[in-house]
Amino acid sequence: MPSHSRYTLLIPTYNRPEHLRRLLGYLAARRFEFPIRILDSSSGGALSENRQTVGEGGLDIAHEVYDPAIPIHKKVELGLASVESTYCSLCADDDVLFTDELNGLLDFLDANPDVAVAHGYYVNFRPGENFDIWYTDYSAPSIVAEDALARLAEQMSDYQAIFYGVHRTSTMKTIRVPLDRVKSLWAKELLTSTLALIDGGMCRVPRYYMARNSNPSIATKGWHPHQFFAIEPAELFREYADYRVVALEHLAADPRCRASYRPDQIERVFDLIHLKYLAPMLSPGVMNYLIQQSMLSNTTSEQIIDGIWSTFVPPHARRSGGLKHYFAQTLALMRPSHASRVFGNFRRLASIYAELRFREKFDVTSNSSFDAMTVKRTIRNGAARRYLISPSFLEQEFADGGQATASHVRNIIRHLDDYV
Repeated sequence: MPSHSRYTLLIPTYNRPEHLRRLLGYLAARRFEFPIRILDSSSGGALSENRQTVGEGGLDIAHEVYDPAIPIHKKVELGLASVESTYCSLCADDDVLFTDELNGLLDFLDANPDVAVAHGYYVNFRPGENFDIWYTDYSAPSIVAEDALARLAEQMSDYQAIFYGVHRTSTMKTIRVPLDRVKSLWAKELLTSTLALIDGGMCRVPRYYMARNSNPSIATKGWHPHQFFAIEPAELFREYADYRVVALEHLAADPRCRASYRPDQIERVFDLIHLKYLAPMLSPGVMNYLIQQSMLSNTTSEQIIDGIWSTFVPPHARRSGGLKHYFAQTLALMRPSHASRVFGNFRRLASIYAELRFREKFDVTSNSSFDAMTVKRTIRNGAARRYLISPSFLEQEFADGGQATASHVRNIIRHLDDYV
């Protein structure tokens, strides 16, 4: 199948010409073969810079310009309207799609018509003087239950967005239309995942598919339940009610659901799985904090939200705890089970280091405990770059049971070498 009819990449952008320049330069360097649509709602000088970047050539690009006030979901819907390829996906202008994985995902979708979305792991990175590789964001296993309600139950047991996965274009177009029926970014994101899974399964391959930029992005409201809790909890219930109506309509139209469940069963299970999704965000500590802070007359909603994230969402990077932490570690190492796990992890990280250094010939160094590594590289433009591979990335156990390997690290770094 010709590449132009097989897959299309859509890149929404808004007043961030430097990000778009880097991403398109990366795709050109990777000899990206598929058509690209730039969905651009920039204005002024940013729009002029984007036009210049797109005009530099080397890629099959359609530059579509929209009103700066257009909502992101509407911009994507309009951009999709004329996409005729079998598959498509979205990539934010500050993220990096790993091009080597794309054809394998397309082949998988070709061979598995019951699967609507395919993707892999997502690594968080922080570009700067050094590139921090610090956490694997999305790693939940594939969702392949036979009926749509069971697939939603799997998704909500460990919710991770599938917004950026490779979709069948027919699925992507179907899920965009009802988004006007909900208001918040939270409800729109949930709806995109839910409707995609009603349409078919989701495959997660155990390889890295995308790098997500974790530097501060464009500020948004209404994208997380904690924001509703801090501003107006009742709005979350109203948004859920609207989202629920749309999702239940689609479930009711699914033949397998109709054959397997009574309508009252579908509604009850749907509500229960979403309560399960919300439960970790409603811990006693979080709720007590929200209540106490909301009762103070001089505390703003923004301060409450910042307090939740700084108090209850721990950083992934390990921090030293002083003498108390040292004694706790010493006592833990005296327990056979813990000691076995620690030394097993040490051997695994030493193996990653050895493979990168001696097999891949990477200029890699490690700290004394082998839980962090630094890789020095010469990148596409001839400049030097250091990749800081954090303990949180190397030691993390993925939701699907896996962990990072030397092959993963090599793949991430070789793609990011072209992102300049």
